[in-house]
Amino acid sequence: MQIAAIIVAGGKGLRMGADTRKQYLELGGIPILVRTLRRFLACPQVDRIVLAAPADDFSFIQSDLFPLLPERHRIVLAPGGAERQGSVYNALITLGPDFEGLVAVHDGVRPFVSPEELRRVCEAGQRFGAAILAVPAFETLKRVGDEETIAGTLSREGLWMAQTPQVFRCDLLAAAHEQARENGVLGTDDASLVERMGVPVRVVTGSRCNIKITTPDDLDLAALFLPRFPF
Repeated sequence: MQIAAIIVAGGKGLRMGADTRKQYLELGGIPILVRTLRRFLACPQVDRIVLAAPADDFSFIQSDLFPLLPERHRIVLAPGGAERQGSVYNALITLGPDFEGLVAVHDGVRPFVSPEELRRVCEAGQRFGAAILAVPAFETLKRVGDEETIAGTLSREGLWMAQTPQVFRCDLLAAAHEQARENGVLGTDDASLVERMGVPVRVVTGSRCNIKITTPDDLDLAALFLPRFPF
């Protein structure tokens, strides 16, 4: 079964506090987005990549980032939306109605997904139709009420922190996005849209290295992981 990756890189990166969008910041001398794309270009299961990015950045991506990538002919660009959900929707439109395989949606600022994790979540997606990487909650969880005081302590039993890639049958993901648009629903991730349709989503254990780089602290942490992910 064919697998297309949708790499979401349409964010403004406001929490990073930098002039440059977070996906273009360098990590070990290489833009974060380039590192992420290299992961998927090196994955034999992935046939094509749709990169959802701000339309104003297309020229920069083609002139400055594409030369750093092998087999960049496998990547097509789609305009990013106002929200992440809109970026995925636009990427699905770009992928086209004739694509009948799996879609692996991944954050452009998660450069440390491993080949093994990619393989396992794609295999689960092919078997079950919907699967995501996630890790069990490992910190004590507090519910905070008024005036920043603790309103309760949550049990970690059965709580997992969702990651990407999130892999779905293309027709299922497209239907979930169409339904969300019709109902005015903005989900926190693609799995939440599929869940609303009553479809079970399989969880595949990921790694705590597969972080999403959104703040300066994340960037510092990512630098520590670089020796494990040299390219």
